[in-house]
Amino acid sequence: MKKSDIYEVAIKVLGIYLLVADISKLPNLITFIGNHTGSPGEQPTDHENLVLVNSLNFIFLMVLAILLIAGTKRITRWITRESDYKENAKLFAERNIIYEISLVIIGGLLLVSTAPDFLYHMYTLINGNEQSNIIAEGSKIFIGIITVAFAKRIGAYFAK
Repeated sequence: MKKSDIYEVAIKVLGIYLLVADISKLPNLITFIGNHTGSPGEQPTDHENLVLVNSLNFIFLMVLAILLIAGTKRITRWITRESDYKENAKLFAERNIIYEISLVIIGGLLLVSTAPDFLYHMYTLINGNEQSNIIAEGSKIFIGIITVAFAKRIGAYFAK
């Protein structure tokens, strides 16, 4: 494996992290939009401006993640030197294994960071607003489980 390959792996792992993190924020964004949009024709309020900012933030991060994943080779050419394509570097594993490990770590972090809030909101389900939080956090847990469970397949896909 060349030194430039390590840059490619790192860029793609960053893109995968942004993609999973952004997708995990989607349920909260949908809940936020559902709770804070007003009727059409009114003057925009601070809540509607927050909806716009959060939506644009989601779109920006999604585009950035896709650009990092899809444009890995081009970005690597921009940041590497000629010698990076000649220098050999030893790694403990192949690309697909590194992607698999990264996906398990990313999914695991998502599960660990979401589980306490999910359990708390399940405990305090008396309030009606808690239902939307449970759905959003349950979706995050589902995304984390999918990321961990299918890490091998997803890693093999990204290694192509």
